[in-house]
Amino acid sequence: MEIINATIPDIKYIDWLRSKEFNSIGFIPKVRYEMEITGERGGDIILAKENNDLVGFAYITYGPPYSAKIQQIAIQEDARRMERATALIDEVSTRAKRRGCAEIGCRCAEDLEANNFWLALGFEQVSTGRGKSVYSKGKAKIGKRNRLINIYRRQSGLYEASLIK
Repeated sequence: MEIINATIPDIKYIDWLRSKEFNSIGFIPKVRYEMEITGERGGDIILAKENNDLVGFAYITYGPPYSAKIQQIAIQEDARRMERATALIDEVSTRAKRRGCAEIGCRCAEDLEANNFWLALGFEQVSTGRGKSVYSKGKAKIGKRNRLINIYRRQSGLYEASLIK
């Protein structure tokens, strides 16, 4: 398996997988993927590829204060539980360190099995909030499903690496 950078033609696959996993990862417009791939926004979209087939992706943004955020991560149902998501997170960690990010964060709906995945990878739940809609303003930002969302953080390894030197 290899982890590669997404290209514009890969958006078709990313959008297909996003639509299949909508309940778990939510909606992000295709134009956001395009802007990340072309460098307009400064994030990364990486793909897991095995035997020349794409099997998953991760969408990462970077921002203050020195943190990386996993906006979306998805693995095809027939390719799960084979360390592919872990490989994507390892690459996220590498990229976060390279950019000087001290931590990696993510959000996961409380009702999803994926919460166990984040805990197993050393992420710590730091808070819980309500899901938000990117299309609403103010108090109306509460998502239609009103789901509880767990917020996780993990050090990127930047500080541990500097202590070893």
